[in-house]
Amino acid sequence: MAAALVSQAESGFLDTFRESFAASKAVKSAPPAIRDLFVQGGLPSMPRAGSREELEAAALDRLRQAMSTLRAKAPDLVESYRATVLQSSRDVAAAADDTSANESEAMAKVEQALA
Repeated sequence: MAAALVSQAESGFLDTFRESFAASKAVKSAPPAIRDLFVQGGLPSMPRAGSREELEAAALDRLRQAMSTLRAKAPDLVESYRATVLQSSRDVAAAADDTSANESEAMAKVEQALA
């Protein structure tokens, strides 16, 4: 969700491919328990429809829900999940050359949602 949110902050057809690969890199290097969360589910998924603003609001809300779920059910995974999501977002922002102001703004929102 967070990587998709950062990716949507700047448009670019080729950038989307680079960003997709960049997002998966952080997940692949995450601890096994965190990888399992992403692969097997159990956390809220990205919304599928709506305006850009509605998607952003829903994605940030779902990140908050994921953190709340982890705090309640698996508090030992909270920091690893947070670090993985933030690294994935950073990787996406950096994938297409420099990080733009829009991407930085999206990353700040993601970081706040994961606090």
